[in-house]
Amino acid sequence: MASEGDYLKREFTKLIYELELSDLQKQFMKSRWLDQVLWLEGRAKSAKKWSTRLRLMTIIGGVLIPGLVSLNLDDGKCGENLAWVTFGLSQMVAISASIEQFFDFSEKQTQYRKTAESLKSEAWKFFQLTGSYNKYSNHSEAYSVFSSRIEKFIQEDVQAIIELASEKAKGEKQQRNQERYASKDTSHNETRNQNMLPPMNGNSG
Repeated sequence: MASEGDYLKREFTKLIYELELSDLQKQFMKSRWLDQVLWLEGRAKSAKKWSTRLRLMTIIGGVLIPGLVSLNLDDGKCGENLAWVTFGLSQMVAISASIEQFFDFSEKQTQYRKTAESLKSEAWKFFQLTGSYNKYSNHSEAYSVFSSRIEKFIQEDVQAIIELASEKAKGEKQQRNQERYASKDTSHNETRNQNMLPPMNGNSG
């Protein structure tokens, strides 16, 4: 059974070869526009799949843990097994949430999908010579405009991914600094409290 990606590739390839373009322009459309659309579609689906899996694991584990804790079984082996199960679930929830936050699957899925749909929408306008292409009498005349707009979409996508990674790195740095300052404040307060303690009286009698 053919995948959706194979179906899109087959259908768009047929459309490309029916356009009034030179063989070189058709090859450019396949190697640049079509390959980019298929790549973005695949990345968007993969990111969505991982985001959904990790969030479901976090949600289900977060619901089960309080229920298991509330059982409060102290019946020897049964209680010990329940404690290990609860511990394992808590680790699964923490790991799932950390992976989702680290890789930003949800944000990436949104960005990949947005760019893929923009590229497809632009292509449909080009195929039908509508929108900004309605002033051209054939696809060969409109091709240069189409190719430049496609490159613009691709560059914007790359820039968005870079900015996303930069914002994530900045947020992680701020969080580390906050944790470092909090640790210093805690240590300073403990030291100050110890200094405020009254001196020990050495005379026991």
